[in-house]
Amino acid sequence: MSVPKHELSHLWKLSDGDLMQEARIFGRRLRGHAAFQNVGPHVPVGDTFDTLADILGEKSNAAKGGGKRMVEDRDKARENIFTAFTFAGQHSVMVATHENNPSLMDIGYELRHRTYTSKPATTILPGQPGKVDLKPGPKGSGIFYVVVNKCQGMGSLEVQYTDNPNDESSWKSAERSYRCKVELKGELVKRYYIRTRYHNNAGYGPWSAVVDIVLS
Repeated sequence: MSVPKHELSHLWKLSDGDLMQEARIFGRRLRGHAAFQNVGPHVPVGDTFDTLADILGEKSNAAKGGGKRMVEDRDKARENIFTAFTFAGQHSVMVATHENNPSLMDIGYELRHRTYTSKPATTILPGQPGKVDLKPGPKGSGIFYVVVNKCQGMGSLEVQYTDNPNDESSWKSAERSYRCKVELKGELVKRYYIRTRYHNNAGYGPWSAVVDIVLS
């Protein structure tokens, strides 16, 4: 069976800030879209995306330097936005089909026809980052780069840092990235310990081995 579906996979690669902006732009688009007028509470509308963007902004700021719980709250806020985008796309397809008006499926994203089979695709947890390199930035800047190898199904990358690796509560998370290179900034003449892990739809993979760097 072939069903129209909007291509939204690129949203997963956006940073928190870019995803918030995309949600607000999409919300403004829906305010003038015929398929999203006088709908029920189950349908995401313009105000829905503004609210979700505000929540992500709060959770993203809290996750910077925060603990595991704050990072999970930020990830949940991102997933809520992805879900709202998906529901909005599905709603536009259903209304367009019901009204026999294909133009109602135009919500600003590419439309493809997805074929469903009896055996759905499955997602497995990502593997462990096999190699983590720490590369210093300009001398005296306190900037350094965390570089990991790319693996199939990695999704996004979480980087944590601390100056006391034996204290689990001291580990702090940087903003989640969808690239294999993350920029961090710390204090000079101080040793930092770094660990990384991948995240996808199935959940979190195992932490990498801990590596360290002294900034100068």
